[in-house]
Amino acid sequence: MSQTPDSAASEALNAMEDNVQSVVEQGRTAFSVFMDWISEDTQAVTLALAITLGVAVAATLVKWGISLLRQRADKTSLAYVFLGTADRMSAMTFLVIGAVIGLGATGAPSTVIDAVWYVLGLIVIIQAAAVIRGILVDMVQRRALKRSDTRSAVWNGIAIIKWAISTFIWSAALLLVLDNAGVDITALIAGLGIGGIAIGLAAQGLFSDLFAGVSILFDKPFKRDDFIEFGDYLGTVSKIGLKTTRIRSLSGEEVIIRNTNLLDETIRNYQRLEERRWRFRIGVTYQTPADQLEQIPDWIETIVDETEQVRFERAHFAGFGDSALEIEVVCHAQSMEYMIYMDVRHKVNIALVRKFAEEGVEFAYPTRTLMLARDDGSVIDPSPTDAGDSQKGEPS
Repeated sequence: MSQTPDSAASEALNAMEDNVQSVVEQGRTAFSVFMDWISEDTQAVTLALAITLGVAVAATLVKWGISLLRQRADKTSLAYVFLGTADRMSAMTFLVIGAVIGLGATGAPSTVIDAVWYVLGLIVIIQAAAVIRGILVDMVQRRALKRSDTRSAVWNGIAIIKWAISTFIWSAALLLVLDNAGVDITALIAGLGIGGIAIGLAAQGLFSDLFAGVSILFDKPFKRDDFIEFGDYLGTVSKIGLKTTRIRSLSGEEVIIRNTNLLDETIRNYQRLEERRWRFRIGVTYQTPADQLEQIPDWIETIVDETEQVRFERAHFAGFGDSALEIEVVCHAQSMEYMIYMDVRHKVNIALVRKFAEEGVEFAYPTRTLMLARDDGSVIDPSPTDAGDSQKGEPS
C-alpha cells in the first residue's frame, strides 16, 4: 500500500526525533560514565586534562607562528592563501583533539572516548568547511589584488562570490553534520534540489547577468574609459555594473546593455591597440608614364618615413582599375589615440597631394569616353587634333 505525502513526512519527522533522542541518551550515558571515572581515578583524569591542555597550547603556539609568517608574506602569493588555514583553526578544535589524545593515553572508558570522537567528527566537518571556504575566498581576493583593482564594482562582485561560496560550503557542512547525527538527509537533499531548480529558473536572467558582470570584472575584456565596438555601437565605457554596462556612444547618448547580451557580442577594444594599421589605395590616370609609376612607391615611403608617429610597411602598383592605375599602401599609426591616427592620415595625405602636383602626376577619378561614329560606320577620334581636322573637312 502506497504512502501519502503527509504520512511519509510524519514518518521522517518521527525518525528524526528518534535519532535525536538516541544521541541525547548516548550523551547522558557518556557523561554519567565520565563522572564515575573522575571519582574513581583522579590521577588518570588529571593526566588526561594535562595532555589535553598541553596539546591545545602547543597547537596554539604553532598557529601563532604560522600567523607571523603569513603577515610577512605577499598578499598576492599562494603562500599567503594557504598559510591563512592556521588562522581559521579554532581553539575548540585543539581542545577536542587534545581530549582524544589524553583520554586514549590514560585508558578512559570506551563510552567516553566514543562520545569525544563523535564530537570531534562534528567539529572536523565544521572546521573543514571554514578552511575550504577561507581558501576559496582568499583565492578570489588574491586575483583582484594582483590586478591592483580598487573599484567598488570589483569588490561588490567579490562579495557576491563570497556569498555563493559560503552558501554552498555551509549547506554541504550542515548536511554532513545531520547525516553524522543519524538524520536521513535524502528527502532534505531532494527538497533542496527542487527548490534550487525553481529559484534558478525564476531568477535565471538575474543570475546570468550577475555572473556575466563578475566575468567582465575579473576577465577584463574591457575597462572603464575604454573605447569599444560591439554590434552596431561604438563608444566609451562609462560604468561597469554587476547587471548592466553603460557606454557613451559617439553620438552622445548613453547605451545601457545587459552584461549577458554584451558578452554574447564580438567586442573590439580599440583602447588596447599598440598601432593602428592603415591600408589605402591611390589611383592615378592611365596617362601616367611607366617611369613615374615605378617611382610612386618610393615617394610614398619617403613621405611616410618623414612623418612622425607613423611606420611604413609597403607600397605597390596593385592593379588596373576601371578608371585608374591603383597603388596600394599599408602603414601604421604608432598610437592607440584616434585623434593622433587621424592627424597622421591628414599629414600623409596632404604631403602626397603636394608631391604628385610637383611631379605632374594626376589623381584619377571615374571617367567615361564617348566614341562617335560617322555615317559609314567609322569611329571619330575624340582627340582635339582629329576633331579640328574633321571640322575643317566638313561642309558648313
